[in-house]
Amino acid sequence: MKKLTYETYLTGKASSTDKLPLIILLHFMGSSPDRFFELLLKDFDYPARVIAPYGQYTYKEQYSWFPDSIYNENEADQSRFIDELTGVLLENVECWVQEFSTQGKPIYLGVSQGGDVCFTLASRYGDRFRLCLPIAGRLLVEGIVGKKNGGIVRIHHGIQDPIVPITRAREAAKQLLSAGIDAELREYDDTGHATPLKMRKAIFEDIQASIRD
Repeated sequence: MKKLTYETYLTGKASSTDKLPLIILLHFMGSSPDRFFELLLKDFDYPARVIAPYGQYTYKEQYSWFPDSIYNENEADQSRFIDELTGVLLENVECWVQEFSTQGKPIYLGVSQGGDVCFTLASRYGDRFRLCLPIAGRLLVEGIVGKKNGGIVRIHHGIQDPIVPITRAREAAKQLLSAGIDAELREYDDTGHATPLKMRKAIFEDIQASIRD
């Protein structure tokens, strides 16, 4: 198994010895676990453990999940690469669940490149999570597989996103729903390829609702 390097964080009033919900945080291109946690979950005031792995490539002195060259490839080849990466991630998460006292199935949250990975998780591995949050990502997988007792998918996307058009998020939601997956799309006016406060608040609400169910 290829081991991913990662950082861990606690939210709310959690203690490291508590049995906690596990949130897997997947950063965007040109970020890092510390930066991404500060941006997205620093103010999440609910007890949880966050594990944020590092992308396996470097980009502008930070990290990337994909090599730069991937964007010169067609989307079918990109999808195959992301599917292999997702398999590596899931193997690591299995180990983390054993290492850290974990309550329920993991929650996955990813933005941009991390959102691409989350869409692959949502489309093929629904039985491996309680909640999956693809944000500003792309669904590249063909042949979506709905899983019995699968988790829920909540997509967050800016209507003005110039990098991943909102039409892609809308089509992704339709495809997931057609496969019997519990998926909803949250759209945000005046928002581009970003995670403004109103989106972060909605993400917090989605996470808390899934933990309480």
